Amino acid sequence: MAIVTHVVMQPTVLLVEDDPDLRGVMAEALQAEGYDVNMAINAREAVRVLAATEVPCLVLVDLEAPCVQGPSLLETLRQDARFTGSRVVGMRAESGPCPQGAVALLRKPVRLKDLMAVVQAHCPDPRPETAQRVSR
Repeated sequence: MAIVTHVVMQPTVLLVEDDPDLRGVMAEALQAEGYDVNMAINAREAVRVLAATEVPCLVLVDLEAPCVQGPSLLETLRQDARFTGSRVVGMRAESGPCPQGAVALLRKPVRLKDLMAVVQAHCPDPRPETAQRVSR
């Protein structure tokens, strides 16, 4: 009997937020639920992270911070074929319509319950079995 182990990659979320406290709390909550989290503090860094890592199932982006440049990041993601499978969720304090290129909008300050609901709606469950036994 042979045992074959398959490792399942955890779903990845890219968090683009300039506020280090908020970024840390959100990343910690996502990691506690089993998601891999990549972080960036602005659009330029986000594009660099995206080019160097696994394509995320979800990109959470602050739309209001001037250094983040959320709207330009949305446009970049929408135009680049590599990211067609990634969903984008915008975050901002003001209510209003969901920006073009985003699938949802979270109001800031972001409640962890709302964060987890939107991530679970757009990413695979990170908790399936990571190893599988196959008999031959």
